Amino acid sequence: MKKELEKTFHKPINKLFFIGIGGSSMSGLAGMALDQGLSVEGSDMVESSYTGKLKERDVIIHIGHNYQNIPEDTDLVVYSAAIHDDNPDMVRATDLGLPKVERSDYLGLLSHVFPKTIGVAGTHGKTTTSSMMAALLHYDGRDPSVSIGGKLDEIGGNACLGHSDYLVIESCEYVDSFLKTQHYLGIITNIEEDHLDYFKGGLSQIKESFHQFGAILPEDGLMVAYGDSQDVLDAVADLRCPVVTYGLSENNDWVAKNITYNEQGNPSFDATHHGTFIGHFSLKIPGEHNVLNAMSCIAAAHFLDIEKDVLTRTLKNFGGAKRRFEFRGEVEGINVYEDYAHHPTELKVVVQACLNHAHKRLWVIFQPHTYSRTYYLFDDFVDAFEGADKIILNDIYSDREDNDWDIYSEDLAKIIKLKHQTPTVVMTDFEDIVKYLTDNLESGDLVLVAGSQTINKVAYLLVDALKEKYPQGQ
Repeated sequence: MKKELEKTFHKPINKLFFIGIGGSSMSGLAGMALDQGLSVEGSDMVESSYTGKLKERDVIIHIGHNYQNIPEDTDLVVYSAAIHDDNPDMVRATDLGLPKVERSDYLGLLSHVFPKTIGVAGTHGKTTTSSMMAALLHYDGRDPSVSIGGKLDEIGGNACLGHSDYLVIESCEYVDSFLKTQHYLGIITNIEEDHLDYFKGGLSQIKESFHQFGAILPEDGLMVAYGDSQDVLDAVADLRCPVVTYGLSENNDWVAKNITYNEQGNPSFDATHHGTFIGHFSLKIPGEHNVLNAMSCIAAAHFLDIEKDVLTRTLKNFGGAKRRFEFRGEVEGINVYEDYAHHPTELKVVVQACLNHAHKRLWVIFQPHTYSRTYYLFDDFVDAFEGADKIILNDIYSDREDNDWDIYSEDLAKIIKLKHQTPTVVMTDFEDIVKYLTDNLESGDLVLVAGSQTINKVAYLLVDALKEKYPQGQ
């Protein structure tokens, strides 16, 4: 990577400064830079588990953006998409005349170093599927490098530097980030409307971006596409590389059949290729959506010549990425899970996964993320809660836009109650949510805490509160 950076910027590169170093992707890239022998420093607004891990490696991290943060001997500044030109660190970098590169462009440079880069794209399922692919390559002894949006036990975090030609990356469509990287193998899990603050042309613009993502693949590469979506099929039409499809319908190249679920909602299924039985597989992560995620990896594994026994063992033992239907605890017969779901389709599939899990009543606690997503996908959010018995909504969390849409969680709660007749309340403070739950939960209830931002704290606080209330139930 050092040589790639020096070739791009025409100067020696030894010391990097990451603005927004606490982000899931940025922290991973910073860690990989350390592994490549580069010096790293950075800044962010708050402490996090990601900054904590980097500090353990003696990385200097400035909390708060300040004009004095960046040292004069810095060679290159890497910044996240959320950082604007008036950020004090960016102003400092400009005044020092330092070259600057946005996160997706830096990842793009990194992908050029690895001839067998695997990019996993899609509106949903990117983190789980890229994590699954990374685990497959890891257990097959391929020693991949990895850059994903969630933490994975097999690599001890969200990124690692391997010693092979393989790099697995989570390819995000937001602001067309996934068009900056080179890929040898691509996966598209699904395509739906999202990030409409950027994709103002709606679904047609989104599909065109995914088509451009596929067009990056070389002729000897492969695109693995979810074939039960016409939008995905439209996006992968006329690519120069071969395309294979997967799904539940018989017109796909790879098909999942005979899906069954255990008490925890974890599926088992048969996989076929062009009608020929390939194998029976079991997962320890729930839901039909994860059957589909696994099918994409099965198709990719076939292309990569990964043996069936490695595939079977990996899928059976794969625990998922962190914050993807992650078990937080069971107290007095009350089970608590958290999930990163923030798009209505993601929320809907995880609610369905909960319904396959043995339970008395299903409680869903949800924190919407961004005003634009809540406004444009409002009706889909209302439908996503179908099947829940009790709903608690937190205030809309938005870290990148003002409420120009005049939309509030109370609006969502009103229509949910009207359409589904489901008791729904809005609560701002996490402590109030936990107290309400602790006072009203009963043995056998299942609690899902969902959202991509700070709401996951409720899951931890709730388990602690239940243990305090039921010390004999621990």
